[in-house]
Amino acid sequence: MEKIGGYIWRVKNKKSKKIFEKTTKNKQIHESVLLIENSNGDFSYQLEYGGKKTDSPILTASITKLFTTTCILILREQEKLSLDDKIAKYFEEDTLSSLHIYKGHEYSMDLTLSHLLFHTSGLPDAIEEGSNKAKKRAIYKDRQISIDETILKTKQLKPHFEPDMGKRAHYANVNFDLLGKIIEIVTDSTLEDVYKQFIFEPLGLQNTYLPIENDDFVPNVYYKDTPFYLPKMIRSIRASGGCISTARELMIFIKARNEFNSP
Repeated sequence: MEKIGGYIWRVKNKKSKKIFEKTTKNKQIHESVLLIENSNGDFSYQLEYGGKKTDSPILTASITKLFTTTCILILREQEKLSLDDKIAKYFEEDTLSSLHIYKGHEYSMDLTLSHLLFHTSGLPDAIEEGSNKAKKRAIYKDRQISIDETILKTKQLKPHFEPDMGKRAHYANVNFDLLGKIIEIVTDSTLEDVYKQFIFEPLGLQNTYLPIENDDFVPNVYYKDTPFYLPKMIRSIRASGGCISTARELMIFIKARNEFNSP
């Protein structure tokens, strides 16, 4: 059986390498890391490209949302919040007013944590759906954006549907930007400290962090062929896309999260 198992893994490794090499030949791919492990960790396979290593710091981008989701679920388990809570419980009425107006009806005060978590709020994405000028500014101009500014920009766009409308969902970063702020309100702490307490320290993640200081390392991001250094912007999207980690430590987190979710 061991020989058969070893043969299967060699075949899978060869196929994975072929797919990896084909993918990294794309001119839009500048750096890449592939790490494959089984659940008990006795098998590990990795490939690297463009100078990135398994332990190189990488911007996790929207994988950050998994960290935020984990914190929300832990707080739920601690009975410090409910997914049925309306977000109006955590924000002033003036802050939320006019955030979600669909076909003349305001749903801003009806939005719940569940709507945000599962992207069923119908809220638009201020960057992705803004004007071309706004998109270019987000790419080429590094600047800090507060949650209040994010909310204000979202108010200027039209929602896609009323909250929890059937099975519809629309992916928008603002959902998790709001969840990040709610985590801070519930815990009376900073998001980076909650991440540390709930995830990084228990799992022994030494190279995973939310950048907060000017000298915290932030990897470049690419737009087409151009690398950009955007530390202020990355610090603005902490709960939705601002976490820095490595492939190895992400693997530790994903395994722990799968175990947490298993019955």
